[in-house]
Parts: sequence; C-alpha cells; structure tokens
Amino acid sequence: MSIRKSLLIIMTASGMMFSQSVYNAYGLGLSRTSFHTSVNGAGSIGLVPTFHPGVSMDNPATWPGLKFTYISGSFSNQAHGLKSAGITNQVARFNKLQFVIPIKDRFGVGLSLKPLNSHNAFFSTDTVSFDYEGKSIRANKEFRSGGGIMSGTFGVALPLNEHMGIGLSFNRLFGSSRDEHSMVLNNTYYRLFNIRTYSGSTFSVDFAGRLFKNDKVMLLTFARVSMTNKPVSGSLYQFDLFEDTNNNYSFDTGDYPGEVDVDTSDVANIYAPNSFSFGVNASFINDLNIFGEFELWNDEATNANFASIHKDQIGSKTHIGSGLVRFGRMGARNWQDRMTFRLGMHRDTYQFIYSGKSLIENGISVGFGFKFAATGNQIDFSFRNGTRTFDESQKEVLKEFTVGVSLGDIWFLRRRGKQ
Repeated sequence: MSIRKSLLIIMTASGMMFSQSVYNAYGLGLSRTSFHTSVNGAGSIGLVPTFHPGVSMDNPATWPGLKFTYISGSFSNQAHGLKSAGITNQVARFNKLQFVIPIKDRFGVGLSLKPLNSHNAFFSTDTVSFDYEGKSIRANKEFRSGGGIMSGTFGVALPLNEHMGIGLSFNRLFGSSRDEHSMVLNNTYYRLFNIRTYSGSTFSVDFAGRLFKNDKVMLLTFARVSMTNKPVSGSLYQFDLFEDTNNNYSFDTGDYPGEVDVDTSDVANIYAPNSFSFGVNASFINDLNIFGEFELWNDEATNANFASIHKDQIGSKTHIGSGLVRFGRMGARNWQDRMTFRLGMHRDTYQFIYSGKSLIENGISVGFGFKFAATGNQIDFSFRNGTRTFDESQKEVLKEFTVGVSLGDIWFLRRRGKQ
C-alpha cells in the first residue's frame, strides 16, 4: 500500500474533536441576518428603526428619515464553543462598511460592503501513535476553512406618498473561500486543499409605512422581499496531496513533490437565496419603541454546494424576534439623555436539506449608542449571547461583541444656522 493511500485512509477514519464553529462547515456556512451594530444590539434583522427614530441603517426605505449623510462601519468579535468539550475559539472581522445620503427628506441613496456568510471553521483530532516499519509515528488530522461570500450593495429610497416609501437594493455577490484537509505526521503537514470563487447577484425591495398616529403612539410597519437575480456560480480548484515542508499553509517550490496537479471545474447555481420579512414597530411619546419581526428564508439552488467537511447544507431558515429601543435625543443637555438603549431576543430555526434535521438558535442582545457633535455622529456597542442546538449531544455557545462608528455630515440638505 502506498504512503499516499495510507494517509488518506487515516484522514478518513479520524474523528473531529473541536472546532471554531461547527456549523460554519456546513455547505457555504451560516448566513448573517444583521450587519449594522445598532441592528445587532436590538437582535433585529434590520427592518425596524434601531439607529435613529424611524430609521434602520439596514433598511433603505427608511433612509429619508436621516438628518445627515453618514459614513459608517461596524466591527465584531465572535467566540464559539462546544459546551460538552469546554473549548472556545474566537474570530474577528468587519460586519459592514456603509455610505448613505438622504436627499430633501424624501429620497436616499447608499453604498455598502458586507460579508454575507462565514466559512471560518477549524477542527482537530486527538493525537494517536502507531508503529510503521519499526518507527514510532504520531499522527493527527486537522481541517480548516475560511473566506466566504461578500456583497457589494447599491440602494435607493423613493417616496410612495406622504406616509409610505420603498427602498430598492441591488446586491453584487462575489468572493472566495478555501478549505484544507491536513494529516500531521511527527509535526510534518501533508495537505489537501481546495479554493473556490463565487459570483452572482440578488435584489431586494423594502417597504416602510405609517399605519396610525395620535398624541401618544405611532404605529409603523415594514416589509422586505429579497430574490435572486443571478444564482451564485463559481470555480473549484482542487490541489493534489503535497508535503508542506516549510509549513506555510500553501504549495511552493520548497515542498514535495516539486509539482502538484490542480483539477479545475466550474459549478453553477450553488446559492440562490430568497426571503420574505415583515416587521411592526410601536413608537411612544417617551421615545420608547417596541417591535416584532418575522422572516422566512430559502436557498433555492439546484446544485449541491461545493463539497465541505459536513455532507449537508442549510436549505431554509425561520426567524422570530422582538425587542425594545429607547432613542436618545440629539439636543439634550445631559449626556445620559443622548444615550440610545436597545434590548432584543430572537429564535432562528435552520433546516438541513439532506438529513432533515433542524438547528435551533436562541439569543438575547443588548446594546447602546451615544450621539456626539453637531452633525449627529454616533458610536454604538452591542453584545449578543446565544446557543445553537443541533441535537442533545451537540450544543454550541455563541458570544458576539460589536462596535460601530457613524460619522455625519451635511450633503443635499439646507445648512442649519449656528446655535
């Protein structure tokens, strides 16, 4: 039996013991439903107002309610851990970069860049020892992956009448990811790795409207329909097994053998998300807002996603969430009155295609924001704590801390006199 076949048999027989996030290794990984820090702090999916009264930075239909032009960025740190193993791993990344211009309190236009999913995962096995022709060999297996699909978005807000508006968004999907299977023999890595590229597009129609208003309460309703314009397609590059002599996680001239074959294939229709969302927000005279949201999401791709460590993928998701937001006032003299407080809870149910099993995520979020300077600058913080349960033996604990900064300026607005 050849050394290569022996390595492949050992790699196939080994079991996974810990990971950065178990569920990121299914198909293309878990998709995010919120991106701006103010949205995360309320446990929202971005429909209802969380940034400013009447405004969500993730809902283009609400952008005309902004008082200033904003450039905004959000950055997060996530910690994942398997409760049974007592192991926690962390990953940090940006959530969203955004530029939004409100125009004459009736229109709005914006650009954004955000990661749609996370393919970051790491698995390892315990080390085992065996004899091979009189020599003791220590071996273990590792699997790691990273990257994912990015979305570059152009959005525009248009009025329908005095109380209703719509937002139109076009999303260009692109990106790449890499996964790697490694066999470690006496601290020497033998690697098999795949590189994937992605390309596609989707579009969304958002709605925002005022249903009722009196001296004590205002009732707002929101909706979103998202559909695939061009299903994501891609190229798959599969590298043959090689010995990573210098342990730099890639093949180069110092590795063995001197040349490695690469199989290239094109794959179409691997990701085609469609969704419908609905939200209601009640705003009271004391700046308190109470909201509820619901979302149905489906991946209608006709082709199985690129082969991953788990031979399954997520086909649908249901989201239910509620919470409250108390907005701060820009012109308040006391700094406490300029603080925005957010609290929310949610339940997401993911359905797997092949196994028919469900992944249930329950979480609670808290956050606050602080307004400063004359142009509505705002800094936001959020913390999310939750659990993901696949079955009784596999429970993942999730913690996420997010910080965001939004800087305002006066564009396409009449400049206000100094006070």
